[in-house]
Parts: sequence; structure tokens; C-alpha cells
Amino acid sequence: MNKRRHLNRRGKTMVSLLFITLLLLLVGFMGINKKEASDQKSISSLPAEQLSVSSGEKQDFSNSELHQSIKYKREQERKKAQAKKEEKQHEKDQQEKAIYLTFDDGPSPETSQLLNVLNQYQVKATFFMLGPNIKKHPEVVNRMVDEGFGVGLHGMTHSVQQVYSSTAAPLNEMTKSQRILQKVTGVTSNFVRLPYGSIPYLTEGMRDSLHQNGFNIWDWNVDSKDWKLKDKRFVERTIQEIERLEKANETPVVLLHDKPATIKHLPKLLNYLQREGYKTKNITNEKAALTFRCAGRCHPIN
Repeated sequence: MNKRRHLNRRGKTMVSLLFITLLLLLVGFMGINKKEASDQKSISSLPAEQLSVSSGEKQDFSNSELHQSIKYKREQERKKAQAKKEEKQHEKDQQEKAIYLTFDDGPSPETSQLLNVLNQYQVKATFFMLGPNIKKHPEVVNRMVDEGFGVGLHGMTHSVQQVYSSTAAPLNEMTKSQRILQKVTGVTSNFVRLPYGSIPYLTEGMRDSLHQNGFNIWDWNVDSKDWKLKDKRFVERTIQEIERLEKANETPVVLLHDKPATIKHLPKLLNYLQREGYKTKNITNEKAALTFRCAGRCHPIN
């Protein structure tokens, strides 16, 4: 009997100790939560300037060796990935004898006629268009999409002084143009062509800004000079350039313009392409962008 009472007392003691231990743990846990809440309240009551990084600190970091190293590494990785993509697509393009026709500055009142000519010869092409012109001619832009042509962006102003006025300016132009195209057609394009090409005024900072926002910069390796010659001589020049690239084992990306003189003499060029067995293709994300290399030639406009 005494032994049983002794065991009962011992059991009660153990239960009491366990209860006290749990109570202490609970009180401690509540104290920690209260402290965290107090700390959070203290942080939230601090002035905004104490919580954020100052513009001066941001500027210091952007000019720091670490930031420059990160940018350099990122650019090298991008170039490496692009080179691999280029090699793969180049093999395919060479097998198909591909050629990429591109038309800048549209759409225009003559674009419907241009599309008729391209369809007559069953030719594909990509149009780099200005935002205000897309707004002005929405029907023909929707026709491009419906009939399977490529659509890209050429900015808003086509003004050197505005397009290259600051590091953020090219991105702003292309973003606005992209929004207009998306609103008119429902299509979002990330192909951009800078007015007058990406050399010499598109600086490395501008390029990096466009790349980091998902835009692919497209230049060309055949300048038809249709913008300058304005007659059938541009066809002869283009054919000469295409034949030069064929000998060099390079795929032609041809710069043309959405202009009446170009449309008038375009059939002669298309007849040549058909006769020589070229396959016209739209620019897509499967093909690495053809972009002029700075190589020390890029500089601010001012």
C-alpha cells in the first residue's frame, strides 16, 4: 500500500514538472513572438530613407568593379549562348538555302500592294514597323499576322536625336512600339531593329538594357540601298551582295524598305530568288539575332 502511494506521489510530481516545463516553453515562445512583432513595428516606423538604398549608393554600386564584373560575365554568357544558337541555325539555313527579307519603316499606304507582291511569289518576309504607323494602318498589320508574315519593332520616332538620347531611350521606344503592336494584333514581338542600325549610337549600356528586357536586336548583312538608289539598281546591288555571301557560306539578311520604288522593282529580285532556289523565311526566336558588333565603334550621340 505504501509502495503504491509512493508511486502515485512520484507520478504526480513528474506530471507537475512536465506541466511547469511546458508552461515555461509557452511563455518563452510568446515572448519571442512579441519581440519579433515589436522589432517589426520598429522597422516599419523608420523613415523611408533609412529603409531604402540611396541613389548615391546605387550609383556607386553601378560604377563598382563588382557590378562591372557581373555585367561582363552576363554579357559573355549571352554571347556564348548566342554563338551556339547561331551555329545550329546556320547549318539548317545552309541546308535549306535560306534567305531573310526584311522591310523597315512601315506600314504605309502601299503595304497592301507589297503584301500582294510577296504572296504572288509565295515569299515570306519580316516587317520592322514604327509604332505610330501601326496605329495608323491597323488593318494591314493584322493582315500581315493573318497571312503568316513576321512582325517586329522599329521604335516610335525614327529620330537619331531621340532614339539614342539616353541609356533608357531605345528601350522606351521599343517598349511603346511593342505595346501598340500587341494592342492592335494581340501579338507580342521581341524583334527590334534600331533606326539606321545599331552602329554607332547604340552604346553597350543601351544594348544591355534591351537584352535584359528580352529584346533581340536585328541588323543586316545585305544593305539593298533601296533607300538611296530608289530604282532598279537596288536589285542589281542586292543580287551581288547575296552572291558574295553565298560564296562566304553566310545566310543573307536583306535590308529593304516599305516604299513605292522598292515595291515597283521587287518582282525582279523575287524572280532571281526563285530561279536560284532560295527559301525565304521569317525571323523567329529559333534564329540567333544578327547584330553589328561594337568593336570600339559605339559611342554616345553627344
